[in-house]
Amino acid sequence: MNSRNFRLAPAVVAATVGMLFAGTAGAAVAAPSEETPNATSSPVGEEAKADWKPGAWYDDEKSCKEAGEKGKHDNKWSEYRCKHEERHPGQYDYQWHLYYHR
Repeated sequence: MNSRNFRLAPAVVAATVGMLFAGTAGAAVAAPSEETPNATSSPVGEEAKADWKPGAWYDDEKSCKEAGEKGKHDNKWSEYRCKHEERHPGQYDYQWHLYYHR
């Protein structure tokens, strides 16, 4: 009886690890990403990219939105978007990028 328990233990451990991995992978897929946009910071669509111009980079979303609103107020552009992007690809340095539309 004791040897039977030892034979089942690896199978139970493997099944448990598999379920834990599947649970965390599913949660990662189901969870919204940090880059999920809100109403004022929606991503620039592929078809409209030609109309949107990149602006400055900001350390936080609040600063980006403040600059976007100031540009609207000063009639520099009619719409803006703030998008959380990697500034230097491969270096994992994410900042907020302002895009504007005239």
